[in-house]
Amino acid sequence: MTVLQNFIYPSNQTLGSAEKYVRTHGNVYYEHNELEMTKFANAEFDTYYNALSVPLWRDRVGINSIYLEVAGAGEIEIELWHWSNRTIKGFKQAESLTLTPNLTRIFELDISNPFDFSGLLYVKVIAKNDVNLTDMRWVTDETPRREVKLGISVTHFNRKSYVLPAISRIKTQLLDDPIWRDRIDFIVVDNSQNITKEEALGVQIIPNENTGGSGGFTRGFLHYKNDTTATHVLFMDDDASLEIESIKRAYKILMFAEKDNTAVGAALFYEDRPDEFIERGATLSPETTWWAKFRDTDATSVGDIILQEIDEEPNRYFGWWFNAFPIAYTDHLTLPYFVRGDDVSFGVLNNFNMVMGNGIAAIAENFDYKVAPMTEYLDLRNKLIVHSLFVDKPFAVVPYYIRLALNSAMAGRYAYNDVQRMALRDFLNVTPEWLIANANMKNVLPKIREVGSADALHEINVGDYDTVQTSSLAEDKLSTIVRRLTFNRLLFPFDKKKVIVQPFTALPAYRQIAGYKNVLYVNPENGKGFLAVIKRSKFFGNMFRAVFDALHLWTSYRRVGRRLRKDLDKLTSEKMWDDILKLNK
Repeated sequence: MTVLQNFIYPSNQTLGSAEKYVRTHGNVYYEHNELEMTKFANAEFDTYYNALSVPLWRDRVGINSIYLEVAGAGEIEIELWHWSNRTIKGFKQAESLTLTPNLTRIFELDISNPFDFSGLLYVKVIAKNDVNLTDMRWVTDETPRREVKLGISVTHFNRKSYVLPAISRIKTQLLDDPIWRDRIDFIVVDNSQNITKEEALGVQIIPNENTGGSGGFTRGFLHYKNDTTATHVLFMDDDASLEIESIKRAYKILMFAEKDNTAVGAALFYEDRPDEFIERGATLSPETTWWAKFRDTDATSVGDIILQEIDEEPNRYFGWWFNAFPIAYTDHLTLPYFVRGDDVSFGVLNNFNMVMGNGIAAIAENFDYKVAPMTEYLDLRNKLIVHSLFVDKPFAVVPYYIRLALNSAMAGRYAYNDVQRMALRDFLNVTPEWLIANANMKNVLPKIREVGSADALHEINVGDYDTVQTSSLAEDKLSTIVRRLTFNRLLFPFDKKKVIVQPFTALPAYRQIAGYKNVLYVNPENGKGFLAVIKRSKFFGNMFRAVFDALHLWTSYRRVGRRLRKDLDKLTSEKMWDDILKLNK
């Protein structure tokens, strides 16, 4: 007997609303992993964390028989329901049950026939009197196909407020659990080298030179590959919070998966909107290089959950906030990108059978707030590298560069135009030797800071400015057309007296800043900001240079791709990373 999914209940509002776990009617209370219900109350589990996905467990993993186990006290009626697609659900069967402290098996199901089961299975529990549910789980009697020793590697850099709770959570809920302590290993690769022995709680900390996520995660992988008996590695970001049940479900997938090269990825939720997806799977796009699937869909909507589970578009890579994969099938390490794009190349280059499923997810900072000259530089440079290596369509990447330059120029972020030009120049001149020599970015970062200094965030006082409130009124179609044709009303007279305030995110709300000369960008997380002054001469000058640069990109793009592909094996080799990380010393 092996537990595939434990039922879990809301424990922390930062992980999302209750509807991601259970829908209740009447008096239903939950604490830790127990559910209390008064007479006639009911709890329905057609939810992201507790529905069982038939496409996952049968089609992608290869399990054909499952059953439900429940334990507790009181009398219940438990119904089995089936969502076959976004709109059709059907009642399957029901059981009346007197709960006991020992687990009772019900709903023994053969799910092998796709005509019987195709979407999500879930249960509805109705209390006949006061009820205490102490355990509920989906289980199988099938034999696991392999033994798994999972090494978890978290890369950390100066975010103790995130990584220390993660260390505590994984230690107490996995490493200290007798069922899991021999199955799971856990390390933190500390790129900032500032986690103390007391803070580590006995977890192994590996000090590492700051070579970004690329070097940090590679250091963790090489540790598990060369110094342990681990069969699989799970990469996790230091700012990614999650239910520990997500790790357990990924582990069970790796145990049972029909294909030895199976890798498990996780969805990612916004930290500030934890019911909405940043992405759930990803692929490559000629227009934007990497493309997040199911962005901004709602995890409390069972229809959206089903669409994700029946998604047949293959994923090309998994984000390194949660990526569990087999060591034996890892033929290539990532290129020395520092950050941004390392997970993309790693996924594309390795022949993994990529599996995702509901209830396997992390929550992290909104990428839209991670905006700085360094991230702008790395995002563009590494996108161009990935695009030239794996997409190879210059006609698509040139308009992308023009749009990027236009967005920054219309926002008045002219220093970001300069950072983008720097990223393009480094891409056009990049060689394998240059990438390796600059793996730690020590020689490049000071130049980026200098180029982007005019738009750097600094301490400000919003009260010092004569600000105007942003408008939330809708814009009619004609106004939208006029605004876009005039470069966000750049060709109209400016309002030079008032200052419009905008959150400092990847893109401003262009409709709101249209017509204003002064835009005050403020980071909502730390209150820092800068004043951007819209200037027509700057706009047209930067766009002229962008068009010239785009032509250069067009003529040189494929030459760069050929140069990198020629040494791709070297750029993704263990030998190269041994040299970068100085492991031989």
